[in-house]
Amino acid sequence: MDPTVRPASPRDVECLWLTAMTESAGGVYFSLAEYGPEARERADELAVALFVLDLMGTPRPVNDPAHELIATRARTRA
Repeated sequence: MDPTVRPASPRDVECLWLTAMTESAGGVYFSLAEYGPEARERADELAVALFVLDLMGTPRPVNDPAHELIATRARTRA
């Protein structure tokens, strides 16, 4: 999670992706601020799920990998 109030950059997304790759895991990015257009594009290219947290801390998916993650989770719970 990024506790700053600036939009995430493509570099932020790439750093998360690289860290996840070293752990053989997928990356999920939670931010309090939105994501810049370049960061969203890069996250889509790298299949990094992006979420924005509202003021109550509820995550909202903002890209296709995030929506797919939620859909996959819902299918496994059914």
